[in-house]
Amino acid sequence: MGDLVNLKTTIRVRDFDASIQFYSSVLQFNIVEEYDDENGSRGCILRIGSEESNAFIEVSEIEPKHSYFNPSFKKPFLNDKIDLQIKTGSMEFWVERLQKLWKARGPVDRPWGSKYLYLKDPDGLQIIIYEEKK
Repeated sequence: MGDLVNLKTTIRVRDFDASIQFYSSVLQFNIVEEYDDENGSRGCILRIGSEESNAFIEVSEIEPKHSYFNPSFKKPFLNDKIDLQIKTGSMEFWVERLQKLWKARGPVDRPWGSKYLYLKDPDGLQIIIYEEKK
């Protein structure tokens, strides 16, 4: 009946391999599909969470020879209008994990009671891992 049932966010990246490494190894997203278009694009769809999760991101690299290419795809992320916010049940786990793997700031107590951990992906996109007030 026209219900919206899922969300997939696409991120255009400068360094595909570094981005896949970050999302799959550092953040532990699961790769569910990969593609390589002979016309100059390649990508990977990753699931956030377990098999039951309907939360996905697509990491995509588009080369200048592709008809869809935009020069901004090869620039660092310079937009403060978008973050990815990912809910966790264990802030302690992520603080400990990221101390060993990736630069992060926090956790920061937010006025509404949640805790936020701030980091950036290889392109500079802000990622927030948050835990709701218990």
